[in-house]
Amino acid sequence: MPRGPIDIFLILLFMALLPLKANGAEKGHTETLLEGAKKEGRVVWYATMNITDAKKIIDAFEKKYPFVKVDLYRAGSQPLLNRIASEYRGSRYLADVAETNIFESHFLQKKGFFQPYHSPEAKFFPSQFKDANGFWVADYILYYIIAYNTRLIKSSEAPKSYQDLLHPRWKGNIGLKDDAVRWYGALLEYWGEEKGKVFMNHLAAQSPRLLGGSYGLISELIAAGEVPAGIVYAPTVESLRRFKGAPIDWEAGLDPVVTSVIALYMLAKSPHPSSTKLFIDFFLSKETQQFLVAMNRVPARLDIEPISPKLHPGRLKIAVIRPEMSEKFDHYSREFKETFSK
Repeated sequence: MPRGPIDIFLILLFMALLPLKANGAEKGHTETLLEGAKKEGRVVWYATMNITDAKKIIDAFEKKYPFVKVDLYRAGSQPLLNRIASEYRGSRYLADVAETNIFESHFLQKKGFFQPYHSPEAKFFPSQFKDANGFWVADYILYYIIAYNTRLIKSSEAPKSYQDLLHPRWKGNIGLKDDAVRWYGALLEYWGEEKGKVFMNHLAAQSPRLLGGSYGLISELIAAGEVPAGIVYAPTVESLRRFKGAPIDWEAGLDPVVTSVIALYMLAKSPHPSSTKLFIDFFLSKETQQFLVAMNRVPARLDIEPISPKLHPGRLKIAVIRPEMSEKFDHYSREFKETFSK
């Protein structure tokens, strides 16, 4: 049935008022949190982010909300999660918010150590960077890519796909971290077990150099020409290339770009719930996500431009290392060792 001018006017008016309604709801949400946070006056953040960068986030938050003090505990992902588990076993509920890798946090989430929180900022993050039930939202992401030394390798010969690594020129010339199990498992899940294992066996036949230490160290070895190419983190490559003029680069057409997600969780027994939600909203906001760019991190928000256009998640074929993959970690770890330690 055709609509008259009045009907159309009412529809347009309703559509125009929707954003105002949403903004009003968000304003009311924030005002409620502010009222509660002023009474609590504190939030306890368990972080994996380095202390220098975490302090910048804290300073900005406390400047905006001077009535809330942030207490920081910093550790690696596994020690941090072990501490939470130990505290909860002893009925000591100290932490409010945890910032850690979604892969390692999976078992604690299954045991009910976290609670859902649907931050109004979550709408700016794509579905692959947030939990469907609201248990976590990514604060930043890490890409596994193929980097190469630009002095040793011409752009026309640079590895643009995983299959390119099987060319004879790369035999003995690929750097691979000696425990790259998550990267291994993510590719098998993306391609399927059969195709994935065929590729990994062919890659092992290329005699890659299994390297200990961090991905940052492997990047520096590539830049120094000690190894012509390797699997490393993209932000580190961009930092070496842009700020140190290092002869290292990567190709953004890789399919897929295996991606690790570091996310924010609200603890199930958060002692300062209003301050916690306020802190999470602040952390996920555009202003704070912009800080991450200066920290050489890749924000998960799509309305933020990273330090290099190549790093924007909307321009890459992403394969997230899913939390559930942690249940097969031991299996993939054995396979990785069997494949690459022959």
